[in-house]
Amino acid sequence: MDNKIRVCLIGSGFVGKKHAAAYRNQYNAKLQVVCDTNEGSAKTLAEEYGFERVETDWHKAVSAEDVDLVCVCVPNNAHFEIVSEAIKYGKHVSCEKPLGLNSSESEKLVKMAKEKGIIATCCYNIIRVPAITYAQKIIKSGDLGKVVCFRGSYDNDRLADPNEPFEWRMLKKNATGGSLCDLAINILAVSQFLVGDIISVCGMTDIIYPKRKDGKGNLIEVENDDIAQFICSYKNGAMGYISSNRVAPGSKQDMRFEIQFTEGTIRFSLERMNEIQIYRFNENGFSTVISDEKEWFCTGYEELKTIDAHEFLNNIKNQKSSDTDFCFATKIDYVIESVLESTEKKTWINVKSSFIE
Repeated sequence: MDNKIRVCLIGSGFVGKKHAAAYRNQYNAKLQVVCDTNEGSAKTLAEEYGFERVETDWHKAVSAEDVDLVCVCVPNNAHFEIVSEAIKYGKHVSCEKPLGLNSSESEKLVKMAKEKGIIATCCYNIIRVPAITYAQKIIKSGDLGKVVCFRGSYDNDRLADPNEPFEWRMLKKNATGGSLCDLAINILAVSQFLVGDIISVCGMTDIIYPKRKDGKGNLIEVENDDIAQFICSYKNGAMGYISSNRVAPGSKQDMRFEIQFTEGTIRFSLERMNEIQIYRFNENGFSTVISDEKEWFCTGYEELKTIDAHEFLNNIKNQKSSDTDFCFATKIDYVIESVLESTEKKTWINVKSSFIE
């Protein structure tokens, strides 16, 4: 491998374009291959971002000798097959979230990556928000005392209109959870990054619009949750509450959290993502801090992808594990499955701990 890490992008849709932009901005990356079954889409992206060539067969793309890193940006149900084959050929892997369609798939990918010795990450780039990494520093310093409670939510109104068409992500064979796997998954990543592992949950979900029309006007049954919420307990003794709603009128990217400590509180809203609010004992209310952690200033969604790519390329260069590696991703899968089991059984469920202990 020369000085530049050669990137293969699988998927030329919305998220694939964000990855292309992120890696194009890296001095130590080369955009080598873009692959999509839609050749026209792949060619358009290749021309716009400067990929060396286009493929329509992902098997050929991930096995190519002139590829070092495979970025997987396709629907959830295709992750396992593509990632496992990329690992088999010794490629480093960056996979969009969630890692697998279920924790069983994710566990297998953890073992495969470890045995092959490749560097792998799952794209929980939400933790790259400078204000959130700053919050982690405060928590680790102990300045606010012991963590008592985490409360987080992620609401979005993209599907609030019942006339919005049916999507692939509404079928369980494609996505285990609805708002859980699309929205709450981000809050879970922040929760895990800042507070630690969740060990038990009690949840409930609901489908507000049970049927939606597809592109041909046929009514299709929605199989996974529009709304989800659960209470939880953490390994460190803290308690928590997490919720998500993909049909919330007026909410755009309304992800927010509050962490309460014995000696203060931290608040954050993604819609004001460069700010963090901190309260300390003996102060008259919250202070607002504009965070430029590591000199990343005034960030937005695409900048988070760029930071994520930057961090991952450095991990590959230094042969260092990512802090959002496949183990991190598998823990989140465990929590989601436990919430769904809790909803079905209407009781508390202990979260699996294969990678937690």
